[in-house]
Amino acid sequence: MPSHLQTYEVLLDFTNDTHDYVTVQLLRDYGRNTSAVVLLNPAESVTLVLDSGSIYRYAVKTHSKVANVT
Repeated sequence: MPSHLQTYEVLLDFTNDTHDYVTVQLLRDYGRNTSAVVLLNPAESVTLVLDSGSIYRYAVKTHSKVANVT
């Protein structure tokens, strides 16, 4: 007999602790707007609501530096 699987929302906070503007961009289509980009001013933050059990991929960019977050 299969067990009941319960899903949860996961909160992911991105905080721009630099002196430059930073963008956070979704890298894959998750059934949502694939061109979703958030521009964070210095000292600004954004909270993303994710579904548990899913893998998300983001690119965090500032000037010439890019960090991929999975």
